[in-house]
Amino acid sequence: MNRWYLGTVVFLIIVVGLSWSDSGFAQDLQRGLRTYQEIVSGKKKFEQLSPQEKNEVLLIFKKLKTRSGNGKSSDCRDAEDRAESAASDLSDYARRLRNCAESRDFNDDCSSEFRRVKNAYSDYEDAVSAFNSYCD
Repeated sequence: MNRWYLGTVVFLIIVVGLSWSDSGFAQDLQRGLRTYQEIVSGKKKFEQLSPQEKNEVLLIFKKLKTRSGNGKSSDCRDAEDRAESAASDLSDYARRLRNCAESRDFNDDCSSEFRRVKNAYSDYEDAVSAFNSYCD
């Protein structure tokens, strides 16, 4: 077993142990760790995972990426965090707009949802620009 892999397992066991007070969260981390290990070992492919499994694996990946820093400057890491947050917000607001349109409630023109999407896109565009500036 290589050192990085062993370090990863130890780190995640500590994270799981520290978050044991929320057993649902701990179970997601444990399941995510197992799935992450299966992907790294080639037993599974990310594309074949369920949406829940993908979220769990991404959580593990983000924890590892945050821990390692990958030699990035603090400005780059901050810009990356901001871009990730902005992407998540944009996705959430776009989903709300889609749900509004799909509801076929023609008394609601979905203008508030559309405005939120426009604002979230503007924030996302700024965050991506900052990411590209600091993380080149």
